[in-house]
Amino acid sequence: MRAAALFRWGLTCLLLVPFTLLAWWVLPVGAALGWVALALILLGGALNLAAVARGLRGLSPRELDGASGPESTPLEPRQRILYPFEPEPLPDPAVRRRIGSGAALALLGLIAFGAWTLAVEQPLAIAQGQLTLEETYAAWGDVSQTGFFVALTIWVLLGLVLAGGLAVLGRLDGPTLERVLAPRRFLALAAIVGSVIVTAAFAPYIGVGIGLPDDLPFPAFGVQSPGSTAFGMLGFALSATAILLTVPSWRPRTR
Repeated sequence: MRAAALFRWGLTCLLLVPFTLLAWWVLPVGAALGWVALALILLGGALNLAAVARGLRGLSPRELDGASGPESTPLEPRQRILYPFEPEPLPDPAVRRRIGSGAALALLGLIAFGAWTLAVEQPLAIAQGQLTLEETYAAWGDVSQTGFFVALTIWVLLGLVLAGGLAVLGRLDGPTLERVLAPRRFLALAAIVGSVIVTAAFAPYIGVGIGLPDDLPFPAFGVQSPGSTAFGMLGFALSATAILLTVPSWRPRTR
């Protein structure tokens, strides 16, 4: 593996560390993610050291001393600035349209799952089986309940706008857009948008997690439903997917 590819994989491991540590802190999954974060730090450091060693091994003694001779071959100038190693033919626009439509549908499913989790499963989990959903909402104070539904509505509208924007972006044409939003990068953009949607759901999640237990006649703080845990894990998985799609080198580069 070339030094540049080793460096990109090492950088990928290090970029995944903050998301892994945040997931370890937020999600009730035990110490497993902490060990994964430590392994990523060690692996990323090892890959970066291997990249440096591989790069130094490929240099001649004269190059290490800073000397240059007539045998040195100057680099050929490239006309392209963005993504100079990509193949010259433009990607098929139909692929980007399919990705845009599929990503928009997937985000709609993510929004529906998140709304159901926030409005149904999380209140029932907080009620701990002592109240039905109707009784739970009846016991919930009007002020905090209204604030929760306002936050939930804003979050749903934001998600719909982002999903619609991805669908429209997949329909636009143009050579610059085709190169900048090649299929793999467009998939990474969709993963980033999904992660943003999950992160934005924190506002209504806090609303139900703090406002509802205050109004119930029994202790109910710190309860998390399986659906909300899975929804949060989806956000971290989407962030990791975006990094894995864009940072590491997945194929050999030709000089």
